[in-house]
Amino acid sequence: MARVDFHIHSTASDGTRPPAELVAMASEKSLSVISITDHDTLDGIPEGAAAAVKFEMEFIPGIELSVDLEEKELSAHLLGYFPGVEIPLLTSGSHPLGKAIAYVQGGRSRRNPRILAKLAESSIHIEMEAVQLIALGDVVGRPHIAEAMLNAGYVGSLNEAFGRFLAKGKSAYVERDRLSVFKAIEIILETGGLPVMAHPGYIDMDSKKLRNLFMRMKGHGLVGIEVYYPSHTASTIAMLKSFSREFELVVTGGTDYHGRSIEAVPLGGTEDGFNIELENVKDFISLCRDYSRR
Repeated sequence: MARVDFHIHSTASDGTRPPAELVAMASEKSLSVISITDHDTLDGIPEGAAAAVKFEMEFIPGIELSVDLEEKELSAHLLGYFPGVEIPLLTSGSHPLGKAIAYVQGGRSRRNPRILAKLAESSIHIEMEAVQLIALGDVVGRPHIAEAMLNAGYVGSLNEAFGRFLAKGKSAYVERDRLSVFKAIEIILETGGLPVMAHPGYIDMDSKKLRNLFMRMKGHGLVGIEVYYPSHTASTIAMLKSFSREFELVVTGGTDYHGRSIEAVPLGGTEDGFNIELENVKDFISLCRDYSRR
């Protein structure tokens, strides 16, 4: 049965494989449609799109933006998909999306030295130069700091780095500047894109509050929900499907593949485990194809 993957990260952000290599891997796995959705950057899209032409693969340019929810103390991720938007326009820094990306990336660059300072308070001394050498793309983040900690022998795994120091609530965690989810939805729509809520199972809300959040986001133009995600349980998937029906939101899915050891699911998933079957997300694919023809 045909499979797809709409949530993949490359070396343009915190993944370990270049965009062209990801497309080649997807082709080898016979995936029908994929999207590269790097954190707060579109820098990998031109390479990915060119490789998709070479491999005759259907490719949807995407991004994963860090956002604040209405409650402010909660953060989340919003996926944006841009079928039919010309690549030079999409990667231009002069339109609202480009300016938003610059703002969010600035939040990361302001945050990273503060994380290193907090680590130093725990006698973990990591130089920014070492982190930048690990980050092959322009977006330097916590995964690169975690890898620098691992390389220096301060931790035994990336999971340990996050679990002891870098995750929210831990000693070296630092908040950073984000867009509000409603502003991010607006900007994606202005750029001709489709805003989709990423892995809602991570959002620390009960079902009633989560439903109300989706109702408000729908009112601002949300198009879809990432229902199929490796850590979503059967009950979470059922709940998200009910929200998609109630608010007429399309269903999407992805592996969130980074290529790192902390990732449990390979690109495209596995035939006998987690994967995203084309049939389950056909409405989203149809919507993307409609946008491509405009």
